[in-house]
Amino acid sequence: MGKIDINSLGISGKIGPIIAYVTKTGKQVFKKYVVPKDPRTEKQLASRMRFGLANSAASPLNKALKRSFSNQANAYRKTVSQILKNAIQGEYPDYSVDYSRIKIAEGELESLPGVTMSCDIESATASFKWDGEFNSSSHREGAVDKVNFICLNETISKAKSFIDCALRQNGNAEINLSDIISSKRDKLHFWVYLTSTDGRNSAGYYAGSS
Repeated sequence: MGKIDINSLGISGKIGPIIAYVTKTGKQVFKKYVVPKDPRTEKQLASRMRFGLANSAASPLNKALKRSFSNQANAYRKTVSQILKNAIQGEYPDYSVDYSRIKIAEGELESLPGVTMSCDIESATASFKWDGEFNSSSHREGAVDKVNFICLNETISKAKSFIDCALRQNGNAEINLSDIISSKRDKLHFWVYLTSTDGRNSAGYYAGSS
């Protein structure tokens, strides 16, 4: 009478109530199928909502983050992680994102101090001012660091980078928002960071909202 060697068949998949698979070592395994549980506890729902909010906040910034984090492969994941840690506020189910706590760039250059921002939705412009004086023995070319801005339109989930808008020594800059504004009711957020002549970035920080 013939015999069937089950182990040599390499069966994989669901067979009735049984799940069959072959391990990396070639061992055939059979296990009873168990329906995955989704108890939807409040803790699980809260965690899912927080993660969803963090991804929704970071998603439109993805392209800008690649530049402001100097093309780090994990820039998006790092941003989502720090939003979860620092920028989600409130209690479930009334969570919200505090955009002022989102770290938008990373680097060793000295940041731009004392930035003030004003935004005119009617003319689709945002103006920035800062102290253009800079003295540093460790970074003698700091006066010509390039000033960059990132604007996020929270209302329509759209973001745009504004690169090389001014030099640190200029003390002011203006950007045109016409291609990122959809209506007078839009909620806009702004960040600023610097890039040196040799390509190094400063940390980015929140410049204001409108």
